[in-house]
Amino acid sequence: MPLNRAAFQRWILSRQENMQRNIIITGASSGIGKASAEAFAEKKYGMFLTARRGKILEEMEDSLRKIGSPEIHSASFDLSEPGSGTRLVQAALGKLDHVDVLLCNAGYGNYSPVEAVNAEQMARMMQVNYLSAYESILAILPHFKVRRQGHIVLVSSILGKKGMAGSAPYSATKFAQVGLGEALWAELKDAGIKVSVICPGYTDTEFHSRVSGAENPAEKRPLKGQSPAFVARAIEAAVRKNRREVHLTFPGKLILFLERISNGLAIRIMAKAAENDPLRKTD
Repeated sequence: MPLNRAAFQRWILSRQENMQRNIIITGASSGIGKASAEAFAEKKYGMFLTARRGKILEEMEDSLRKIGSPEIHSASFDLSEPGSGTRLVQAALGKLDHVDVLLCNAGYGNYSPVEAVNAEQMARMMQVNYLSAYESILAILPHFKVRRQGHIVLVSSILGKKGMAGSAPYSATKFAQVGLGEALWAELKDAGIKVSVICPGYTDTEFHSRVSGAENPAEKRPLKGQSPAFVARAIEAAVRKNRREVHLTFPGKLILFLERISNGLAIRIMAKAAENDPLRKTD
């Protein structure tokens, strides 16, 4: 007896649920990206990892298999090159049978006032932090739409919700991610495609050493940053529980709460915090 349409759809869904789930992770060689690879390996995800440092990605593969990932591919991409976001998705689809999650994590910043960041430097940061993710999303959407499922995750920042002196160019790229994520969620909510925006606060990673030039930036700040593993677990939970936007640190949550009461007060607090940050150059 032939299956009716509803029964056929249930059969397709059951097949998809039993399939290996696969993820693309950008910026996977360190920090939040590396910790996310480990978190999704624990959940038995197959993965395609990208970063500029391809050798480090290759060295990660054995440990990720031991954690639980059944299939791992990696490739080096420089996301400052226009079109690299498209190429990495094409490469991933050439290796993996399908993709369930696109995790756009790659990014960098600096601690400088606007006048110290020229237009060329700003354009490069926008390419890495925002445009490469936009390219990857455009490339993966046809695949997600054919399958009528998929999940896009944008790792933004609390500075993508509230600007901070000494990080204006970085904040601009992260605000762009938040806006893109909100609009995408509305566009795709009826297409079976989910969107999550993750807004970590201060996280103890290589990021701060690179942007400040300080050897041990955590020692110069009064508050200890959250661990990359904590952020990675929040990302995995956002995918599993379909959370639209996630804020992680208490100071970040507090400033967003105060913004609802008085935006002016929140702005003044952020300005004072920038003045007191030993790593941040504001003049």
